[in-house]
Amino acid sequence: MIQVIHRALDILEFCSKHPDQVYSLTEIADSMKLNHATCANILKTLVSRNYIEQMGYKKGYRLGSMAYYLTGNFSSRTSLTKIAKPIIKELCELLNETVIIAIYNKHNHKRIVLHTEYTDHELQVRSNKEKDGYDASTGRLILAYLEREEQEAVIKKFGLPNSTIWREASTKESFFKELNKIKAQGIAYQTTPSHVVGIAVPVFYDNKIIASLGIYLPDFRFVGDLKNLIVDKLIDSAVQLTEQLNAAKVHH
Repeated sequence: MIQVIHRALDILEFCSKHPDQVYSLTEIADSMKLNHATCANILKTLVSRNYIEQMGYKKGYRLGSMAYYLTGNFSSRTSLTKIAKPIIKELCELLNETVIIAIYNKHNHKRIVLHTEYTDHELQVRSNKEKDGYDASTGRLILAYLEREEQEAVIKKFGLPNSTIWREASTKESFFKELNKIKAQGIAYQTTPSHVVGIAVPVFYDNKIIASLGIYLPDFRFVGDLKNLIVDKLIDSAVQLTEQLNAAKVHH
């Protein structure tokens, strides 16, 4: 066995437990029971390959972008949010409606918003950072693209949607019918009892869905030519984000 490889993997596993946290050299070395100089040399190599990110001179380390590119997991911070921000901002300014980038955590069945750009409308929609996966168009959209066994696992663990949340999908048969329809159309719509419309489209990385781009607005504004413009520009932005993410993968 090659000891230095084990030590490098130990460091990656340690940092991946809390990927957004910044650790000092001392914290990492002491947790691994490593000589500080040895640990610094391993970190230097991991930083050079972008598996660990150094925040600045003597400012600590955290999990780097290549750790996410390797697994296709952008569920924390990483390049997904960084690349998405200008695209979302431009879309928000164009449409003057709330735009979000969100992921779905199948382990706790939550739709999690990574970044939001808000409109300057007097009447605007503010979306919760975390929400039941069934109760958000962005959550439903990502669910629709999961493998069937993953969808079955979600049902087994969290049950079917409550009819007050998602009336059209409250039975197992209708649930899969709705998911199949969303995937076939490549878009998810939701109108809440409070008259908020959510529209969501997929973002792909390496041919797998990793996130959903969504727009939220009052239903009275989602009509006519504006409705068509919102859908078209949302799809265009998701395609742009997908292309940039995959270009970044090639670059790395």
